[in-house]
Amino acid sequence: DQVRSVVTDYSDAEGAAATRRVLAEPNPPTALVYDNDVMAVAGSAVAAELGIPVPGRLSIVAWDDSALCRVTHPRLTALVRDTAGFGRLAAEELLAVLAGSPPGVRISERPRLEPRESTAPPPAHT
Repeated sequence: DQVRSVVTDYSDAEGAAATRRVLAEPNPPTALVYDNDVMAVAGSAVAAELGIPVPGRLSIVAWDDSALCRVTHPRLTALVRDTAGFGRLAAEELLAVLAGSPPGVRISERPRLEPRESTAPPPAHT
């Protein structure tokens, strides 16, 4: 029922440290969403080190979907998006504006969630 954000520098060390902090809280989260795959893998390693089963007690989601998400155990659920396509649309819009066109609206493909073994329904409260 509670959503919050933890600020880090996007590194594996900060991802691990932030994971340790939130999992040590009196009411630890049942799911963590990381801004990149490196942080998500580091968070998954911290959960394993602490004996917290993923996804039994903690679900993990990565914001990117690199090969790293598919080669870890458990494989990480991730947000899949066409980063190159988004960049292409942004570049086309920028070039059009620089050429004198008014700013427009570009529609890119919506990201989609790719469920894998790192997510499950939250555990029942006891």
